[in-house]
Amino acid sequence: MRFRHHQPDVRLRDVVQDYWELEDLHLSAPEHNADMPERTVRLMFSAEQMWVGPSVDALRPVLPVTLSRFSLQPRNLVVQGRLRALVVEFYPWAARQLLGWSAEMVPDALDAALSASIWGREVVALMQLQDWDAAREALETHLLHLSSGQGEPGMGVRAARQIYQSSGTVRVAKLAEELNLSPRTLERQFVQQVGVSAKSLARVVRFDKVNTRIRENPAVPMAELTFELGFFDQAHLIKEFKALSSMTPGAFAVIAAQRSSIIDLSNGGDHHIEVGMQSTNDSESV
Repeated sequence: MRFRHHQPDVRLRDVVQDYWELEDLHLSAPEHNADMPERTVRLMFSAEQMWVGPSVDALRPVLPVTLSRFSLQPRNLVVQGRLRALVVEFYPWAARQLLGWSAEMVPDALDAALSASIWGREVVALMQLQDWDAAREALETHLLHLSSGQGEPGMGVRAARQIYQSSGTVRVAKLAEELNLSPRTLERQFVQQVGVSAKSLARVVRFDKVNTRIRENPAVPMAELTFELGFFDQAHLIKEFKALSSMTPGAFAVIAAQRSSIIDLSNGGDHHIEVGMQSTNDSESV
């Protein structure tokens, strides 16, 4: 499987965390994966046919353009088919304001509209021609056009930025005080502008930080993470991690350590990754 990572145009840095491309992945048999909560909302353009579902008996075709769901619970997904994808990782407020996303929505209707849009079809067509640069350029041109109509960020977006900057450790009450709002007013504006509650976003951002630290170093001490990310104690960290992933940090560290190689996907350039075909419920996506 080939993976390539890209930084967004500087004018989109408050909208897009990054882009990445995936191709040459062929799952001839159903593969079971654990889909964990994510700190970003992913917009995926697919140039090949994939089938996804909660079980082998419930697989359905993936539309050419899809938005990820926001969840506080892991989801077991079965995937089969070929993957050639361009993925945009949006900050939630950008997905909310540019595409109409919210955490409560079931995105099927929005996925259908995005797949039928002129710009969505253009990006997919360029990917089918394997012109990745042109596809990404067309995508960025459209995102720049959408973002140019946005005004100054509201209080909810300003609070959300601080949640990301603090890795989810800042308290909502403190944010409200700094923004000179009542907690109730901030929460209302937060949901309106960001598409998810402040508490839910903070939980996922902090979980993502723990997840990332363990991926990078499976031997990282739990005491270090507990102190760094403001958990009350190690029991609190373990309980929260298990609530969002259905496994303990220790179990996740074992899976991370068992990977055949550690690849730094944060840098540009091509990465070729050997993907084992799994067809049992015991396999986990790391």
